[in-house]
Amino acid sequence: MLRLRFILALAILAGFFFYSWRGLGELFRERGRYTDALGLIPAATPPLRFGVPSLQELAVRYHLDPKQATCALCHVGAEGSGNFNPFGQDYRAAVQRLLAEMEGAERKSIFQLSPTQVRQALAEATRDGLDSDGDGYDNDLELLFGFHPGDGASRPSRPAEVLLVHRERLRQAARSSQLEALLRRGAGRPADPGFWGHPEGGIPLVRLERLALYQAALEAP
Repeated sequence: MLRLRFILALAILAGFFFYSWRGLGELFRERGRYTDALGLIPAATPPLRFGVPSLQELAVRYHLDPKQATCALCHVGAEGSGNFNPFGQDYRAAVQRLLAEMEGAERKSIFQLSPTQVRQALAEATRDGLDSDGDGYDNDLELLFGFHPGDGASRPSRPAEVLLVHRERLRQAARSSQLEALLRRGAGRPADPGFWGHPEGGIPLVRLERLALYQAALEAP
């Protein structure tokens, strides 16, 4: 009996990693054909502890710090639990709609989604104006500048109106290729998390060099 349980556990883990890495493989093959949250082709994909395609895609889209990009972005409690925070609930709703449209087996898994479908669900959960945790800052704004979209206590100290203007200016810089040129040249300055409203000593979800790039773009003549 113990041996049978061990075999079953191995089979479940093998299935998990098969779907995870298959999705990641497709995602990596498509690099150069998709863009991040500002419309830039991601320059690098940070390694994560988990092979969940949706988490990996979220990290690539917003340039999240590998140490901060965990299942807690969507889940409450133990990592991978079935309890979702508000952002996770919105993402889950988008996923369930996509799964309902798929033909095939009655029991469907998130790992059956293609990379394109994962991006579609994430785009829906991070569309402008959707504020899952109700803290006055929409999900895209919080993720872009390194805050938690599913935790109302994780919010910038700067007014939303200011950060919305910053986001629009960064989108314009991306469309004009100014941001890409600055990315190649380098920001030339250390990140200042306080500029985005992070508390002193706080650790942003976004990689610090990305925040430095954004600030340099806003301060460029």
